[in-house]
Amino acid sequence: MEDLGTVKYALGIRITQETNCVTLIQDKLIDQILNEFKMINCRPSSSPFPLNIKYFKKNSELPCTKPPFSYWLAIGLLQYLVQCTRPDLAFSVSFLSQFLESPTESHFNAPDHVFKYLVGTKEYSLKLGQNSIQHNSLLQC
Repeated sequence: MEDLGTVKYALGIRITQETNCVTLIQDKLIDQILNEFKMINCRPSSSPFPLNIKYFKKNSELPCTKPPFSYWLAIGLLQYLVQCTRPDLAFSVSFLSQFLESPTESHFNAPDHVFKYLVGTKEYSLKLGQNSIQHNSLLQC
């Protein structure tokens, strides 16, 4: 077995090690996700969830006729970001996960707002230090 040195990138996470802290960032993975959903050049949003839109399912609203795979993929990728380095997305992704069973037409466009937020915040990182855990974003979870 040989020493390969310090880890720099693993599972979509860029790892920077300093003497007192380790920084985790997923900027490359976020770029790949934005490319996958054709959102890389969209205008950024300042919040991960739209404030004035209601996504609750109405009794009269029928399930969408298109396959839900793209919705499932979007929510799954966003959940991975939340679990690794982006706790600021937790509420939005958790809320949108409620509709995985049978998303309607209005739900299919909902992850786009989270993607717009990612465009402006892809450089956010998670810093793990000796004394505390910090999320260096403007939002505090």
